[in-house]
Amino acid sequence: MITLKTLSSCSRVTHGFYNADESSLLKGLVLMNQVHSADVLVVSEKPEQMPAVDALVTKTPGLKLAVKTADCAPVLFADPVHGVIGAAHAGWKGAFQGVLEATVLTMLHQGAALENICAGIGPHLQKESFEVSKQMLDLFPVTQHVFFERINDRILFDFHAYVRHRLDAMGLKSIEGVRVDTYTDSAYLSYRRDPENPARQYSVISLC
Repeated sequence: MITLKTLSSCSRVTHGFYNADESSLLKGLVLMNQVHSADVLVVSEKPEQMPAVDALVTKTPGLKLAVKTADCAPVLFADPVHGVIGAAHAGWKGAFQGVLEATVLTMLHQGAALENICAGIGPHLQKESFEVSKQMLDLFPVTQHVFFERINDRILFDFHAYVRHRLDAMGLKSIEGVRVDTYTDSAYLSYRRDPENPARQYSVISLC
């Protein structure tokens, strides 16, 4: 399990970014039926069915908000002062559509303060492993082409830098990230490496 100082310093919050083996042992998680959207749901108890959203927010202690990933970026948020947390599944489509901003905005509506929000980015596909098409590049405004690099006939996407940019642009001051490549690190599941494997690893956050 990986923890980040950014979130570990929040005394009211527990969190972890778990690898494939560790994830298989976790119980009692509040999970989402992730659909690569920018939709966020506020929960006060564990839903009977997994909601079709890509981020969860709560003020309820004990709820274990979880993101399942296999190359996408899990992003965990916490305002320990006001007791509001969030968990977002940021695939490139969701990040592009604004799931990170929607999560923070929902936290603010629940009483969080922007200056108190910490964010942690978990293991995900790193630039060296994230080859994309020109069609994907062309979806992004020219000002964001700095997150792409052309090497011979390949186009690589610096997903970590892009997620960090979206968080920085909101004014978050406390951001930390894990530079673990899910494609090259066999401890983690990767859809690109093994698309037939339905299993996922989990990133979890809860209020004490």
